[in-house]
Amino acid sequence: MKHVILSLLIASLACRAADETDAVLKNITKGLSRGDQEALTPLKDHHNEKAAELVLSIIGSGRIGGGIKARVAEIVAEWPALALGRKTLLEWLTKHPNCEEDELLFYASIRLPETRSFFWSIIEQQKAVPTKWRQSLRIAMAVKGLGAFEDNPEPVVKRVAGLLAADMPHVIRACAVDALGGMKHAEAVAALIPHIADMAIGPQAVRSLYRLTGQHFDQDPAKQWSEWHAAHLGKIEFKMHKRIDFENFLKMQALIKPVDDTLMNANTFYGLDVKGKGLLFILDVSGSMDQDNRINKLRGQMTNILTILQSRSNKLRYGIVTFGDQVEPCFGRGIAENSPENARKATRFVDGLKADGGTPMVEVLEYAFNRVLPDANIDSIYFLSDGSPSDGTPEMVLDITRKIHQRFQVRVNTISIGEAVPAAVGERSLLQKMAELSGGSFTQPK
Repeated sequence: MKHVILSLLIASLACRAADETDAVLKNITKGLSRGDQEALTPLKDHHNEKAAELVLSIIGSGRIGGGIKARVAEIVAEWPALALGRKTLLEWLTKHPNCEEDELLFYASIRLPETRSFFWSIIEQQKAVPTKWRQSLRIAMAVKGLGAFEDNPEPVVKRVAGLLAADMPHVIRACAVDALGGMKHAEAVAALIPHIADMAIGPQAVRSLYRLTGQHFDQDPAKQWSEWHAAHLGKIEFKMHKRIDFENFLKMQALIKPVDDTLMNANTFYGLDVKGKGLLFILDVSGSMDQDNRINKLRGQMTNILTILQSRSNKLRYGIVTFGDQVEPCFGRGIAENSPENARKATRFVDGLKADGGTPMVEVLEYAFNRVLPDANIDSIYFLSDGSPSDGTPEMVLDITRKIHQRFQVRVNTISIGEAVPAAVGERSLLQKMAELSGGSFTQPK
C-alpha cells in the first residue's frame, strides 16, 4: 500500500511539474508574439524536452528576429550539462545534419560537447576553396562551433589556422580568426600574428591575440608581436579572456574617441580609417541631408575615398548604395572590382547625389542582406545617416544589422551626421548600437 501511495505521489508531482512547464512555455510563446525578448527569461530554469522543442521552433521560425534567436542561444548555452533538453537538441541535429543556416548558427553557439565531431566532419569534407555561398557558410559555422572549445587538439587548431588563407571567403576567415582566440594552444598564437595587419581580419586577429595572451601592442604591432612571440616560445601564459574583455580594455586605454572634423585626414571617411578588401558604402541621401550642407560634404568625402581606393590593390572590391527617395546601387550587381573604369562610374554616381525622400534604413539593409552580400565577399560596411528609420522601428534596424553580422561576419561601421544625441547618461544612439552589435566603429563628426 505504501508503494502505491508513493507512486501516486510521484506521478502527481510529475504532472504538476509538467503543467507548470506548459504554462511557462505558453507565456514565453505569447511574449515572443509581441516581440518581447524579456519573455525568454524563464527559459533559463526550464530545460526539459518540451523546452527544447520550443527552442527549435523559435530558431526555425522565419517570423522571429535574429535578436531573439541570439538570446535563445545564449540561454541554452548556460543550460546544465545533464539537462534533458540538451539531449533533445542533440537528437534533432543527428536527424537533421543538413539543417538550415539559422539552425546551424544556433548549434555553433550553444557549446554542446557532442557536436564537436559533427563540426569537425564539415570542415574535413572541404578539400578546396568553396565555390558556393551555402558551402562557405556551413564551413564558417562549423569553425565557429569548434571555437567554443579551449582544449582542441593540435590537428584541429592547425586545420582552422589553414582557413585564414587569403583565397578563402571572408566569412570563413573571419570565423577562423575569431575561433582561434578561444583555442588554448601555442599554434593559435603563431597562426594569428601574421594576420594582424590584414585589411579584412586584422582587427579580429588583434582581439583574438589579446584574448589568448592578455597582450596588446599598438606602436609597431608586427615587430612587437614578433619579438614577444620569440621571447615566449614554449612558455606562453594563456589568459583566455572573453571578447568583451578586449572592448573594455580598449575603452580603458582611451582608444575609442569621438572624432572632430578638424582632426580628419585625407585618408579617412569622416574620420574613420577605411580598411578592408571588400567594402560597401551605404549612404543616406534623404531630404534632411540638404541641411547644413551635408549632401555636399558627403560628395566631397566620397570623392576623396574613391581617389584613395584607386591607389590600392586592383583585387579590392567595393560598392555604393544610397537610400532616400529609393534604394539605388551604383553598380548593377552591387559590388565591382577596383578598376579605373568602375572608378569613373562611381565618380559620376557620387557627383549626381541629391537629397530627397525619407530614411528607409530597414529597406536598404534588407537590400544589402538579400541582394548584395551573398557571394560578394564583403568584410566592411560604412553606413552613414542623419536620422531615424522612416520605414520601421530602431529594433528592426538592429535586428537586420545583427543578422548581417552573424550571417556574413561583416563589420558595420557607422557615421552619424546630425543624429539626435540620447539625453540619458550612458544611453547609446541607434547608429552606436549598430556598430557595437557588429564589431564596427562609430563616429559622430562635430
